[in-house]
Amino acid sequence: MKLYFRVLRFLAPEKHQIALTVAVNFLASLFSVVSIGTLLPLLNAVFSDAPTSAPESTSAQQGFLQDKADTFKNEIIEGFQRFVTAETREGTLLNVCLLLIAAFVLKNLFVYFSNQIVNRIETKTLKKLRDLVFAKIVQMELAYFNRNRVGTLMNYVMGEVNVVHGNIGSNFISLLRQSLNAAFFLGVLLFISWKLTFFAFAVSGLSLWSIRYLGRKIRAQADVVQAQSGDMNSLLQEVFNGIKVVKSNAMEEREARRFNAFTDTYRRANLKVNALRGIISPFNETMGVTAIALVLWFGGKQVFAGEITSVELMVFAFALYSVMNPIKAIAENLARVQEGLSAAERLFALIDSQPALKNGTKKIEKFEREIRFEDVWFRYGEKPVLKGVSFTVKKGEMVGLVGQSGSGKSTIVDLLLRFYDVEKGRILIDGVDIREFDVASLRKLFGVVNQEVILFNDTIARNIAYGMQNEATAEQIEAAAKIANAHQFILEKPQQYQTLIGDRGVQLSGGQRQRLSIARAMLKNPPILIFDEATSALDNESERIVQAAIENAMSDRTSIVVAHRLSTLKNADKIIVMEQGEIKEQGSHAELLARDGIYKRLYDMQFAAQSSAEIAT
Repeated sequence: MKLYFRVLRFLAPEKHQIALTVAVNFLASLFSVVSIGTLLPLLNAVFSDAPTSAPESTSAQQGFLQDKADTFKNEIIEGFQRFVTAETREGTLLNVCLLLIAAFVLKNLFVYFSNQIVNRIETKTLKKLRDLVFAKIVQMELAYFNRNRVGTLMNYVMGEVNVVHGNIGSNFISLLRQSLNAAFFLGVLLFISWKLTFFAFAVSGLSLWSIRYLGRKIRAQADVVQAQSGDMNSLLQEVFNGIKVVKSNAMEEREARRFNAFTDTYRRANLKVNALRGIISPFNETMGVTAIALVLWFGGKQVFAGEITSVELMVFAFALYSVMNPIKAIAENLARVQEGLSAAERLFALIDSQPALKNGTKKIEKFEREIRFEDVWFRYGEKPVLKGVSFTVKKGEMVGLVGQSGSGKSTIVDLLLRFYDVEKGRILIDGVDIREFDVASLRKLFGVVNQEVILFNDTIARNIAYGMQNEATAEQIEAAAKIANAHQFILEKPQQYQTLIGDRGVQLSGGQRQRLSIARAMLKNPPILIFDEATSALDNESERIVQAAIENAMSDRTSIVVAHRLSTLKNADKIIVMEQGEIKEQGSHAELLARDGIYKRLYDMQFAAQSSAEIAT
């Protein structure tokens, strides 16, 4: 119940609307009972020779409180009869029928108003929960995204939120409405005979216990369904993002078979949930009819004993049947709530989780002296990726990082941007450990251009201005594009800076995407630039254009360049050579060549491969 009430707290900002919903549903339930309540005076006043009240009992048969209750009941019945009684039976019948119509009209009017209010509450609650889950996910550290598949995260935001909302948020209002209906009809039943009422609910206890048992079964199976849904989303993401690889390897049929296997498993899991759900309604109805039959048997004995009239027994049976519908709905809603609680448990586990990286409190607005790595160690798993790395980048320097794949170059960049925290050692900027800085202010110091360019399905202008939260002026965007050698090709596009570039920038070439990435970095006007293998995926012509853009960008700035092609580092102030997580050499391009070490070997291998490629062409 604690989890259930926590979900309901999302409704808290709408307290006035919830209060209005309760009031409207109260009136709807009241008029439902009034419509049923007209039956007793109708039967007594129209089809009997005289008003009939409950038989009087001797004090030996009943106590003082029972006598008072019977007197109160008789007074209400007689008052109702006086209200509808006319000079003729036909007139009385007309009054009762008009009252019945009015009661149903008012009931349905209030039900309509309730539905409109509920719809407003539900849509606002759904938006609030989805926004909260999304905001929490994007705030998590990079390692969280490495641990979780994209499809699973998408399922949190879409699937899980819908399950919580549909099975808890919506059912809350239904439970409220049906509970009020049940309460009013229960009042009618108690009004007629408390003994008969207690007997009816005693025989209905088995149904309620069974529904609770089925609810637990449904909740367990719902976990399986949601897990399958997340796996299926992940598969779709992988295939659609890698569609070129799928097609180039003629793997369409294989992926279709793989997806077919997922949908088959998903279907079977859904069948089990629906099979459990499907039992609830017929089981409830069977138990309800059984209860009514037993009530008629027990009530008949009361009629024979003179405790109630036959007319009251008929109305009691009708009211009991009426109360079974809301009780049946309550049971079904509770079963669906169990399904929603599984999703709610997963969502709140996410919402309650805290990022592994603790945010600092100091603000940093400018870079003045140096970046220093001091004996930095880091590991992703069991094996260390960096082992005692120490070096300094002074303001205004261009520093290159080179080495074989897996040597730790990109990890240095990730640690500097504080995507991860060091295991041992420190990273200092102007003498302050970067863990003391507010992460947002720290990252504003850097303009980053990665090998894998991430662009959004938006205009060229908005993609360039992304790092500025789209607050840049057209003149600033154009100036950044010129620095990145992107202005000319943008002008050739049909709508120039307002051209939509499609998902991940598919409307652009690799070199054009990379230049937009450089323009985005330059628009921030950062004091430190990081280029992480920015040209390694480009052809020679695109590389020359992008390299020229990089040189423009690095002018009068501190820059760290992770480079695969060593020719791009000839003008670097310092080149750091990495091997198996350690710094093996440091120096300028000329110094490292003269040393005849690892850098010289890498350079000769690359130069030989380049010469062979030129001869072949």
